Amino acid sequence: MISCNDIREALALQPTSDDQAIKSHLADCEECTRYRRKHQALDVVLRAEMSWEVPAALSAQLLALAANPAAALETPLAPVSARPYRAPIAERPRGWFVATVYALTGVVIVLSLLVAWQVIGALTAQIEIGPVLTQLLALPSQALAYLNQKLPQSRYAIDFFLRVRVQLMWLLLVAVLWAALDKMNLQFNFRGRQITL
Repeated sequence: MISCNDIREALALQPTSDDQAIKSHLADCEECTRYRRKHQALDVVLRAEMSWEVPAALSAQLLALAANPAAALETPLAPVSARPYRAPIAERPRGWFVATVYALTGVVIVLSLLVAWQVIGALTAQIEIGPVLTQLLALPSQALAYLNQKLPQSRYAIDFFLRVRVQLMWLLLVAVLWAALDKMNLQFNFRGRQITL
């Protein structure tokens, strides 16, 4: 006896099968019958969607090519009558419109800067900025003094990092000078020889 899974696999491949074993199983099994109806409906929809008609001119050209391939090589191809789609070119804005937009943008930027200047001026008048800046600049030295007080051995590490920082600054200076000289392409004359750096 054939199982339902085998019947369904056969129906999935060919929903309109006329096999007698499948017909006898479908007479007894309602679930497989519903499965066959679904696949038959799907098959009808797919066939309708996947069918398309070949244009008459194309089929005539293909038939002529199949009938006489040598003649098709000798005759030039017919020009394609359909032109490719081109998007319509948008009209450029007029000069006065562009100038007006630039002028308005400039006015908005200037007004924004003036408003920001007024707000910053009002805030600095209320907050005394001098003592705040002095306190901010004193914070690193205060933090370093606090660290030295709490961890006396940390000054060796700090001294080491300060020495390394000085060496790195010299290396940075050499790298910047090297890059500047490399871009300048300098030429010197030394004992009659031209030297290019």
